[in-house]
Amino acid sequence: MIPTPRRKAIVEKQLETVWDARDPESMDEFCTEDFVMHDPMGDRDLDRAKGMLRDVIDGTPDIEFTIDDLIASADRVVVRYTLEGTNEEPSFLTDQPTGLHWRSPGITVYRFEGEEIAEQWNAFDYLGTMRQLGLIPSEANADATGESGAQA
Repeated sequence: MIPTPRRKAIVEKQLETVWDARDPESMDEFCTEDFVMHDPMGDRDLDRAKGMLRDVIDGTPDIEFTIDDLIASADRVVVRYTLEGTNEEPSFLTDQPTGLHWRSPGITVYRFEGEEIAEQWNAFDYLGTMRQLGLIPSEANADATGESGAQA
């Protein structure tokens, strides 16, 4: 088992490379070949995970990823983070850009095999993000207009 500080450093470097350097393809150097991203929007293998990240980055050119907490134990590293930016292009959640700024929290748990990330579990506030982007009404807007937010 590699030391906890080393696993934390790998995750920090992976996040820096993907988000700050805007390079989802770099996931290849951090992940196992059979890597799986478990996400509320569906599980993804490595190629599909990179595609999703590319869509998010392309749609939000000013995207910022902030690590709020970084915790490690045994073969796991947990990151609590904030992701924010302005939806200026089609993205993972939008077919057409909204021009709206969004800021949402998330938590990801990484599982290591040796020095590589084998799996990750995402818990991201997609609902809050979609509301901020105007894709679904907020509860306050729905209550004020009498809409339920769902359409038949």
